Amino acid sequence: MEQKKDIVKTITRLAEAGDWVNVIKEYEKLLKLDPNDISIYNSMGDAYAKLGEDRKAFEFYLKVMDDYQKKGNLTKLSFLYKKIAKLNPRKFDLEGKALHEKILKGVEAQAIFDKGDVDNALPALKEAIKQDKTNPELFAKLGEASEKKTLIGEAVEAYTKAMKIYLDKGKVEDALVLAKKTLNIDKTNIEATAIVAEDLIRKGDRKKADDMFRDIFITLAEKNAFSIGKDIAKRAMDFLVPYGKQFYAYFLFKDNEVEAAKKILEESYELSNEEKVLLAKIYYKLQEYAKAKDVLLSIDPEIIEEHEDIQEQIADIFIKLYDYKRALEYYLKSIKINLRKELYDNALIIANKILNIDLENIECYEIMAQIYLKKGMKNNLVDTYTKLAVIYEKIGEKEKAAETRQLLQKLKML
Repeated sequence: MEQKKDIVKTITRLAEAGDWVNVIKEYEKLLKLDPNDISIYNSMGDAYAKLGEDRKAFEFYLKVMDDYQKKGNLTKLSFLYKKIAKLNPRKFDLEGKALHEKILKGVEAQAIFDKGDVDNALPALKEAIKQDKTNPELFAKLGEASEKKTLIGEAVEAYTKAMKIYLDKGKVEDALVLAKKTLNIDKTNIEATAIVAEDLIRKGDRKKADDMFRDIFITLAEKNAFSIGKDIAKRAMDFLVPYGKQFYAYFLFKDNEVEAAKKILEESYELSNEEKVLLAKIYYKLQEYAKAKDVLLSIDPEIIEEHEDIQEQIADIFIKLYDYKRALEYYLKSIKINLRKELYDNALIIANKILNIDLENIECYEIMAQIYLKKGMKNNLVDTYTKLAVIYEKIGEKEKAAETRQLLQKLKML
């Protein structure tokens, strides 16, 4: 049996003589020996192109292209595209012609850019991207061209899309290069910051990276950017970043992927207090009120006492469990903390919840009176004092009732 090295020698000799027909026959022998060697398909495509049999060349190049795409070999793919662009698509089928046109536009656009013709490169790159939205090099060069024309917003958008594609393809270093370029023109870019933070972790600077991720999560939560948040938080979780799991579950929950968020937290060996609060919200939304109650009450009581929002959440759960007495207890704790922190609008929201349980709750009306007085809401204050006076009389607190009526008279005279 003829050895591979002998066949290769024969191919070299025939190629030097320009005998491409026999070169192809020798390549076919190689394919029989090693049918998985993608370089042979590439060389056969080259040989058919030399013969002017562009359709056959295209068929072999497609096999090569599929391999490069699966392996994420973008550098080799770029060179292959240039070879495909030189083929004449006249004998291609409709699908092949469409693919050839897409590749051709991309190659031509990048060639214009590489010549330094930024003005013509911009529209050419945009047109090429319309047909090929997964080519990171097109987006990267569009970003660079836009930056040169001081179109900063367009540059950032293009760079960001290129970064995401590179990450999807596992090309971390390529994404990092663009991330640094992006931060030079947009220091607040979330995607670029996350990529730099991940690089810091790989280099061992975890403290700085953790701080960067915390700021990213807070910003995304404030912007309600749940989709981006899920992606970045998932990556952060994989890097064992503190709060990564919590925010991944949070963004899933806010994006209505409630069961997925629940699974993430329930599978955790140990939950932080923040994660317990989030899990309780998830249980509440899923109407699993007993579980919501249990997980919240497992938080350290001292922490519960400090946080008016947790107390309100517990009270909401007790309402669903028809335990109105305990709900009232936690609502009153919460409204008092809100009052102390001068969170008056929050306090008034809780006041309405209290009155839905106990329409004549004296503590609630007294707190409401304080709030309306501080906010200068005269009409609301008059209404509250009127109700308070009636309640005081009803329970036999005549002295307080009289004092309240005197305050009412003074208030009405103002």
